[in-house]
Amino acid sequence: MTLLPLAALISTTLFASTAAHASDWPESFSTCAAQGGTCDDGTSKRQVSYGIKNKWVLKSLSGKVACTTATFGSDPYPGVDKKCALGPLDGGTTPPTTPPTTPPTTPPTTPPTTPPTTPPAASDPVTQAAPATGWASYSTGTRGGAAALQKDVFLVSSASQLLSALKTGGGRPMQIKIYGTIDMAADGPLKSVAEQGVRSLISLPSNTTLIGAGPNAGIVNGRIMIKGVDNVIVRNLTIANPCDIAPVWDPKDTSTGNWNSRYDGLNVDKSTHVWIDHNTFTDAPRTDDQFPKENGKLKQCHDGALDIKNGADYVTVSNNVFKLHEKNTLVGSSDDTTSDDGHLSVTFHGNHYMDISGRSPRVRFGKVHVYNNYYQGDRDAKLYPHHYSIGVGYKAKIVSQHNAFDVIGAKECGNVVESSGSSGKTGAIIDSGSLLNGAALGMGGGSCKFSSAIGWTLPYTPAVIDASTVRESVLRNAGAGKLVVR
Repeated sequence: MTLLPLAALISTTLFASTAAHASDWPESFSTCAAQGGTCDDGTSKRQVSYGIKNKWVLKSLSGKVACTTATFGSDPYPGVDKKCALGPLDGGTTPPTTPPTTPPTTPPTTPPTTPPTTPPAASDPVTQAAPATGWASYSTGTRGGAAALQKDVFLVSSASQLLSALKTGGGRPMQIKIYGTIDMAADGPLKSVAEQGVRSLISLPSNTTLIGAGPNAGIVNGRIMIKGVDNVIVRNLTIANPCDIAPVWDPKDTSTGNWNSRYDGLNVDKSTHVWIDHNTFTDAPRTDDQFPKENGKLKQCHDGALDIKNGADYVTVSNNVFKLHEKNTLVGSSDDTTSDDGHLSVTFHGNHYMDISGRSPRVRFGKVHVYNNYYQGDRDAKLYPHHYSIGVGYKAKIVSQHNAFDVIGAKECGNVVESSGSSGKTGAIIDSGSLLNGAALGMGGGSCKFSSAIGWTLPYTPAVIDASTVRESVLRNAGAGKLVVR
């Protein structure tokens, strides 16, 4: 392994055993305030935690919530400053009052009829190939940098180290392990659009695995670009969706105009065999409520979390958490890009969509398989209200299986699956087994009438579990920090 500067200092910590790190809030929760501050829980009740270092109390609350012992009725850790975090809406899965001492690395004693999506403990996440449960396994498969020689294995902990490692590969298999949080703007604030475009860019070459090592590995003020390459894997990272320093007003975007931003958290463009797995994408800490309104609209600095476009093919998006975001994922960027037809073969499975307004995903042209994903939201939420989940756009060809939608205020299929194109530019979707708030989704009913002429069949065998067990499986498996990387 090539240890870049600082690696020797941190390697002892990095390669410690699989012991779990102390958590300041329950798994799948998102921090909202330090002790003495205030959380905005929205109009609907949800679980809120108060505590620190694996000791919390939980309470079901809504509205403005003071992060104080008085609010929660007891002090789980006297004498230590605590934090508050937002969890699932009432009716969702409530986590235990203390987390497990070690992350689950092997299947439970009584597994479901098909294996969980987390790899078994014997698998090395750095060299694991994309499993044969999604499009990334198709044809030659996706192994990223599994075959890297020792001289092409890097441990990095800063923007300069990361960019230096990326320049050395020359197309050879490469493994880059990220330790801690890398701030692409650590050398100083971004002062112009041109500067942000250059300094934020993390461009991955072919035959690369980029993976987080340790529970806190991530990227802020950066954007990952996978463009014109083949065989790339990104795993186990927390990616803060980049905030454009100069959003652009477009008076022709809708009848009343809109603010548009330039950068996605991760972009797959003209690339093949890509596996995006066990990451967490979020707007936090720069959520939309922190920005002003101009021209009567929120001056939105975020674009997509993950976009897949321009003929990209054989992509699997699995076991990720997407939270606190508006425009999540486009598959196909424009109705006019007709060359996308016959491409954009993408699988989404085992993902957790929490407080996402829409595009989970929004599809044009693609042969897209969406299965065993868990969706949480509130149509009346003050921050990131749910508009829809799956968007069926122009010439979309979507197979949906056993997804679970827990969306407060959603009363029918059309509230979570919508036609995203014009009346003359429609797509197709079929569904089996999905649930909306515990009841059958109702695809084909009055609010969800779509063509079923998808015109393709799955070329792989998905490990589909029943929608009634999806919530538990996804909350257990999805997100960054779940893989043990040595």
